[in-house]
Amino acid sequence: MSFERILTLQQILASENNFIAKNSEKILIEYAGNKIGKYLYKHFRGKNFLFICGHGNNGMDGKIASNFLKKKKQVSKIYEVKTHKSSKYLESYLKEFDIIVDSIFGSGLNRELRKIFKKIVDLINDSEKKVISLDIPSGIECDTGKILGNVVNADITLCMGFFKPAHFLLPGKKYCGKKKLIRLNLKAPKRSFPKIYLNSSKIFNYLPKFDIDVNKYDKGHVLVIGGEMAGASRMVAIAARKIGCGLSTIGILEKHLKFYNRLETGTIIQTLDKNLFEKKDVLVIGPGLGKTFEKNLILNLIKKFKGPIVVDADAISIFKNNKRLIYDILVKKKDIVLTPHEGEFSRLFKYTCQSKIQESLNATKLIRNTILFKGNDTVISFKNQNIWINDNATNSLATAGTGDILCGLISGLLAQKMNFKKAILAAVFIQGELSQIENNLTAEDFLRSIPKIFLRLKNNN
Repeated sequence: MSFERILTLQQILASENNFIAKNSEKILIEYAGNKIGKYLYKHFRGKNFLFICGHGNNGMDGKIASNFLKKKKQVSKIYEVKTHKSSKYLESYLKEFDIIVDSIFGSGLNRELRKIFKKIVDLINDSEKKVISLDIPSGIECDTGKILGNVVNADITLCMGFFKPAHFLLPGKKYCGKKKLIRLNLKAPKRSFPKIYLNSSKIFNYLPKFDIDVNKYDKGHVLVIGGEMAGASRMVAIAARKIGCGLSTIGILEKHLKFYNRLETGTIIQTLDKNLFEKKDVLVIGPGLGKTFEKNLILNLIKKFKGPIVVDADAISIFKNNKRLIYDILVKKKDIVLTPHEGEFSRLFKYTCQSKIQESLNATKLIRNTILFKGNDTVISFKNQNIWINDNATNSLATAGTGDILCGLISGLLAQKMNFKKAILAAVFIQGELSQIENNLTAEDFLRSIPKIFLRLKNNN
C-alpha cells in the first residue's frame, strides 16, 4: 500500500531531469501546461482567466495552460511580469477577470522577492478574486515553507507532479488554500533521502485484529507515570482505554496520592514500587509530572522499562540544562518516541526555526529514536530517515490536554501490539480527525469522540 510522497526541491529536480533525459524539457512543460488547462476547463468552464506569468518554467506552464483554454473557447489573457513597469496596468486587468492564475514563481524560488514582485503580490491579494497558484504560491520557499518577503494568498494550489514540503509546513501552508495534486508521470528518486510521506487514513488498514475470545490483558496495559498535575496523567490513561487498550495504570509517588483521590472508574493507581512494571506493555512519562519531579527517577524509569516508551511534556523540558543526561539514556534504547511541541523541542535540541524537517532529522540522529514534532504541521521523524507529515489537524487542538490525549492514543495502540511506526501515525491522524468535529472545544470533548472517530476510520479502510 503506497502513501503520497512529498519531494524536496533537489528530489523534484532529479525526477524532472530523469524524465527530460528520456524525453525532453519541452515535452514536460507542454504536458504540465496542458494538464493545468484541462483541470481549469473541467472545474471552471465559462469563467475568464488572467494568467500572471513569470519568465521561468512556472510562467511557461501558465502560458501553455492559457493557450489550452483559448482553444476551448475560454476567455484567457496572459500578463507577463518582465520589467519595473510590470504592475502599471495590472490593477485594471485584475478587475476584468474572474480567476487569477499565479504563475510567477514555482518551487525553485530561493531569494526574497524584489520590490516589483511584492507590489504585484499585493495587487493579487487585494483583488478579492479567486486565486489559483501553480505548483506553490509565489513567495514561498519549497523545502521550508518560509515566506520570502511576500506571498500570494491562494484559494487553490495546483501541486505539480508531487507535493512539496511547503504545501504542509507553516507558515507556507496557510497560503496554499485547497491543494490539488496534478500528476505528471514523474517518478520519485529511489535512493534519495530523506524520504518524506503524507500521512493518511490508509494507515488504518494496519490496525491490530483480535480473536473473539480476547481478554483485557491481550489488549495491553499502559503505564502512565503521574505527578502533581493529576489531570494530565488521567487524560492519558482514559485516552489509552478509549482507543482500545485493556487496562491503564497511573504510577505515582506516595506523596502525590492526595492528588488522585477522585478518579473515574477504570483507572488503576499504583505507587512506584518494585512491581511497577509487572504486566505493563507501554510506558508514558511526562504529562503532569511537574517541574520539580526528580530527574534521576525519570532516567531510571526510562532505562529499566523494556517496552515502547512515550516521552512528553515535563520529561522533556526538565532536562533543559542537562541534555546530555537524557541523550545518553535514549541512544541505548529502542522504540521510544518523544512528542514535543515547539517550546519543548527548543529546550532539548538546537532549534533555529529554519526547517522543521531538517531539525527533526537532526534530533532523531542525536537520540537514535523517533521525534514527533507537534503542531498544525506535525512532522514525525523515524530512525530510518523517513519523515511523515500530518495535515488533517485544525486549530481546535490549541487547547489544554490535547497533547496528553495524543500520548494516550499512541500508547493505547502500542499496547495492542500495533507496529511502532504505524501506531504513531494512526494516533496522530486520529487526533487530527478529532479536531475537525465542529463542537470539540475542550480535551473532554475530544475524549468523548475517540470511539466514534476510531470506529469510522476503522470501517472505512
